Amino acid sequence: MNTKICAAVALSASLLGAGAASAEQGFYFGGSLGASSLQSESFFGTTTGGSIAYGAVVGYRFELQNGWSAGLEGTFDFLKNGEMDYSDGQPACTSRSPDWCDVDNIARIRGVVGVPVNDNLEILAMGGFATATGLAEDGPTTFADSRAKGFTVGLAAQTETGFGTTRFELSYDKMSNVTPNSYDKTLEVISLKTSILF
Repeated sequence: MNTKICAAVALSASLLGAGAASAEQGFYFGGSLGASSLQSESFFGTTTGGSIAYGAVVGYRFELQNGWSAGLEGTFDFLKNGEMDYSDGQPACTSRSPDWCDVDNIARIRGVVGVPVNDNLEILAMGGFATATGLAEDGPTTFADSRAKGFTVGLAAQTETGFGTTRFELSYDKMSNVTPNSYDKTLEVISLKTSILF
């Protein structure tokens, strides 16, 4: 799954050859559509899953010298099917181990730095804070509404098109600070998505 995501990002970046990548300073917003790979680990076991993700993006961009840019951005992703399974295919929302079994949404607040490659392409690096909500086991046969907190990093390529700025993005989130926290567990999310920004 990870190899396919990286290959898709590389292909997407190579196709961004039409249009100018010079976004303007100021506020921007938009929507996104993509796919997310999910994995949760505890000392009892591992659960995995995948989901289509759709969401919203809002941010502010500052233009710097030599075409560089910096900004602050927030994203919110809804997961259409965030249910997770054990390696044998059994649903995770059972009493086998205290892992995450269903992820509903992921929110991120992150800094963004942009570097122009040429007149047609800009590469972005992102990093910041991520939080997720969903369902996780918090004791034998007890499944609690839970929230995880952690960090997010990402890489993206974007260009201007006739209908806004098109961005292709690969992001990685790792969250281990979980509430309630009767059992230690982590949640890792790898996402590949396309965003249209205005």
